[in-house]
Amino acid sequence: SAPSRTTVYRWFSEFKMGRTSTEDAPRSGRPKEATNAEIVKQVHRIVLSDRKVKLCELTEAVGISKEQAGYILHDVLEMKKLLARWVPRLLTIDQKQQRVDDSTAGLALLQRNRADFFRRFVTMNETWIHYHTPESNRQFTSNEEVIAETEAYFEGLDISYYRKDIEMLENRYTKCITLEGNYIEE
Repeated sequence: SAPSRTTVYRWFSEFKMGRTSTEDAPRSGRPKEATNAEIVKQVHRIVLSDRKVKLCELTEAVGISKEQAGYILHDVLEMKKLLARWVPRLLTIDQKQQRVDDSTAGLALLQRNRADFFRRFVTMNETWIHYHTPESNRQFTSNEEVIAETEAYFEGLDISYYRKDIEMLENRYTKCITLEGNYIEE
């Protein structure tokens, strides 16, 4: 990460003309101190009240530049935009503790009676099924057709397909507890 040739030439000419300091010269524009605790609190309050707030709305409400609002959201508050909502990048201490508590309770239930745990375990997932998939060149004309095809697919799977992932819960619970809520399965 060396400076560009142009930068080195500029530095050389500045020192040749008598510059003696290697410190940066003061720059024009608003200083970084514009991000004070009060402005950060205002931005945080607005975002908590409306997670879908836009940067331009924030700048008008608080009276800061768009760049400054972005800096506060991304770097100071450590938030990111996810599905049009501002969300924290990291879990809070309370959220991590809730994960540990839930994992501890789940692990206790599983260890108390494995067979009963797996018999009662219910999971849900959202799957999007398209009426036409170009890859398979298959088209469905009604909901009933889609339902029948989906049921046939899942009934055709061996029970081990489901059991394998559910049995991994014990390991996942243990990891979550060990890592104090920082565990994420990738």
